[in-house]
Amino acid sequence: MDDLQITSSAHGVPEVRLTLLAVPSSVVLARELVRYTLTNWGFGRDLINDSALVMSEIVTNAVDAACGRQIRLRCALQDGTPLLECWDPSPELPSPRPLSLTAENGRGLAIVSAYVKETGTRPSATGEGKVVWALMPT
Repeated sequence: MDDLQITSSAHGVPEVRLTLLAVPSSVVLARELVRYTLTNWGFGRDLINDSALVMSEIVTNAVDAACGRQIRLRCALQDGTPLLECWDPSPELPSPRPLSLTAENGRGLAIVSAYVKETGTRPSATGEGKVVWALMPT
């Protein structure tokens, strides 16, 4: 089930929301959502590419945590800066793993931290799951 909403928040800030199944192919859709949204908001290519990478890492973690359930993505502006969010139903918080040169995964949080101004998690408004967010630099 895919559900796309292009709206403005209560404060008049534009935002785009997309609900997806937590499956690996959703990572591609998440990247394209970010590219489409930030292009339409007039951001430059470098920020768009960095933001797409960050969202893909966040969504990859959500896909692992949600195991075929729904996840929700949100792109918004916070003081003119892109804010990327992903909700998943798992209460387990992402945690960095020791980096290994031979590991095939486990670098996502390090990649996110390298590209963002700020990142974090918060409980969802409903009390189910969490939201992982990243505020991009401009």
